[in-house]
Amino acid sequence: MLALAFCGQAMAYYSVTAWLPALLADTRGLSLASSGASASLFQVAAVIGAFGVPLLTARAPTWVPVVVIGALWITLPIGLLVAPEGYILWSIIGGAAQGGGFTAIFSIVARVARSSGEAASMSARVQGIGYLAATVGPPLLGGLNTATGGWAAPLLSVLAATLVFTVGGVLAALGSGRGRG
Repeated sequence: MLALAFCGQAMAYYSVTAWLPALLADTRGLSLASSGASASLFQVAAVIGAFGVPLLTARAPTWVPVVVIGALWITLPIGLLVAPEGYILWSIIGGAAQGGGFTAIFSIVARVARSSGEAASMSARVQGIGYLAATVGPPLLGGLNTATGGWAAPLLSVLAATLVFTVGGVLAALGSGRGRG
């Protein structure tokens, strides 16, 4: 389940990173320089999630940070679809989610591994599978944009990836034996 969650996390992250500037230029009429600067908020906001997940994990069951991060992740493509004028807010929310998603997944790895060797092995498997799946994301979004002439289908594929992260992450957290309480 962790590998599945990381597939969704990595695919959503690399897809948004690759295409958010073009999406903003096309949908908001921004210059490429302005859309790139606006999209940088997605990267900068990662710090919020990366620091927020450990704080939340220390105070809540393992599944709670995954649900919170999943909800934030899901907000990005939905927000860009239904209220694109709020792109700055969606970029910040999505950025916090992408920083927190990585942290949430590997917090679970650290909790379930019985040794540092097992943690390293599990982490390598999760990352190997996830990053392999992530290679599909940016070309898929570009292809969908080209085929449809718009950004709805690419954003729906990001939504699907964020749902994969959320479901896989929650199931992994609940299956960790520590996710219930």
